[in-house]
Amino acid sequence: MPALPWKEFQAVDPGRNYAAMASRLPLLAHRSIAGFLLDAMRIRGQLAHAPGLIGYALNAQPARKTFWTISVWADELSLSRFAAADPHRTLAKELQPQMGQSHFEFFQISGGDLPLDWDEVRRRLATAGKR
Repeated sequence: MPALPWKEFQAVDPGRNYAAMASRLPLLAHRSIAGFLLDAMRIRGQLAHAPGLIGYALNAQPARKTFWTISVWADELSLSRFAAADPHRTLAKELQPQMGQSHFEFFQISGGDLPLDWDEVRRRLATAGKR
């Protein structure tokens, strides 16, 4: 599973703002990749039924043990409810010992800017700590 391209679940209104979350998830060891990918597939199943999800994508760089995500939601409440629900909640806790320093960025995004390309996702994550 090298990458999951942008998958849209609801029609995007170009004039509306949405809640977005981007992440950089580095693993500490290559031996953790297979388990991480299995967990990602379980979370993908959860995403398919998540209320308020607009769309998501995953960019995998297994050779670098790094995974990037972007998800866009109707509102922050929908995003929070997803993150607090299983399997995401439990898997996120279980993965922590296998993870390097992860980075998360939460921001508002105009529907007219969707989908973001990976260069823009990385830029937003890189500038998150500089504000």
